[in-house]
Amino acid sequence: MNAWALEMLIATTVLMALVLAVRHPVARAFGPRAAYALWALPALRVAMPSLPGWRIFYVPLIHMSGEHVGVGLLNPVGAARMAAEDAASPPLAPLAAPVEVETIHWQALLLAIWLGGALLWFGWQMLRYHGFLRHALRSSVLLANECGIDVLVTPQVDGPVAAGVTTRRIFLPADFMSRYTPSERRLALLHEGAHHDRRDILANLVALAVLALHWWNPLAHRAYKAFRADQELACDATVLADVERQDRHVYGSAVLKSVSARMPGVACALSHKDEIARRLRAMAAPRIGTRRSWTGAVVAIGAIAAGLVATASGHATAVDPATYLPLSEIAAIRAEAAQARNEAQRIAEDGRRAAEEAQRSTDEGRRAAEQARREVKRERAAESRSATRARADARLESARARTEALGALRDAATAQRVAYWSSAEGGRQIAATRRSMAARCAAQGRPVSPDLDWSRLALCGDTGASISARVNAQVRRELLDDGIELKDVRSR
Repeated sequence: MNAWALEMLIATTVLMALVLAVRHPVARAFGPRAAYALWALPALRVAMPSLPGWRIFYVPLIHMSGEHVGVGLLNPVGAARMAAEDAASPPLAPLAAPVEVETIHWQALLLAIWLGGALLWFGWQMLRYHGFLRHALRSSVLLANECGIDVLVTPQVDGPVAAGVTTRRIFLPADFMSRYTPSERRLALLHEGAHHDRRDILANLVALAVLALHWWNPLAHRAYKAFRADQELACDATVLADVERQDRHVYGSAVLKSVSARMPGVACALSHKDEIARRLRAMAAPRIGTRRSWTGAVVAIGAIAAGLVATASGHATAVDPATYLPLSEIAAIRAEAAQARNEAQRIAEDGRRAAEEAQRSTDEGRRAAEQARREVKRERAAESRSATRARADARLESARARTEALGALRDAATAQRVAYWSSAEGGRQIAATRRSMAARCAAQGRPVSPDLDWSRLALCGDTGASISARVNAQVRRELLDDGIELKDVRSR
């Protein structure tokens, strides 16, 4: 993460906190439109480039010392001293050629995490917004086109909603004509039209882009909610500035009827339930005069300019130590750095010798371990062959025993069946079964002899041909009852 990006994130966070602190007093003194204008300050600071020759009050640094990484703000003198120490201390030589030391590039890693999170968060918000537009347009009916704005009716919204940056649209709920009175309908449409005239939807898109850069920052998410609340108050003030005082009650009634759930970040709903009380209090407040409104505009412009100047980025991070440090202090820093470099070289040499000895010990241990693995593998192979032969013999014996047991079971079952059917009891049961089947057929009006074979006895004397003939006769009768001749059916 380079110095400009770090300065931008810190500066915009400070500016968001400042706007959060002064928005209520500014709204009370100069009206909600002046408070809403202050939110341009963080957005303009994001787009503001680094100014050449500009000297800032603080320098953001990422300093790495050994295993420690420090991120923070320093004054230019401290930053220059740290830069001098880093410049006078070259990196240490590697301990040994066979030893590989992996270095984590913290700045590149932080930059990738920051930008990746920003892209994912902004992409998710755009998917939500386009999904809302797709569902709303799919079930919408065009009511009118006024001043280049399509007014559509859709059941996908609970209240009036303004959407669309290039193609401007106003979505109305399905019961808009019955829920609102004519005066309420007029003021609701004026509110959504004011959002389009003030380019609030484009402002929402820019605010989401700024928030995406601060996806990790809870203060930025709080600032975005406050920005949307101030946006609705400023739009209310724009609408109420052109209506009579008695219409304020009608406008408040329209706001109450338009309470809706959370909408996608780009769209502008007439009334979100979280801000109802504050908006109604603002409607009941006395109207801000023209002089105070212009004074608020001047104050807002001045505050934006002062904030941008105070937090602008410059080139102070690439500062020359001689600009801030005396020559004696620079010489002392360099002497300390040379002493530290000599000590580091001695430590590196001792570490190199220790690494070589450890490498030799590691090679010997690796050879011993390889020999042990080969011995264990041979022993396991011999044991495996013996165990395989024993398991094969056991499976053969088990198979022979199962075969003999199955043969004995089949012989016993055969003998049991022969004994049963040859007994008098078996004959009596067969005769009783035949008589029972013949009685069932007689009860159905189809008497048969119990001495028929089993298949005809089960069908009460019927055969396949008789069943087919009976079914064909039934079909002919049904066709004749319906007045359809058989030859007509065949011709079809």
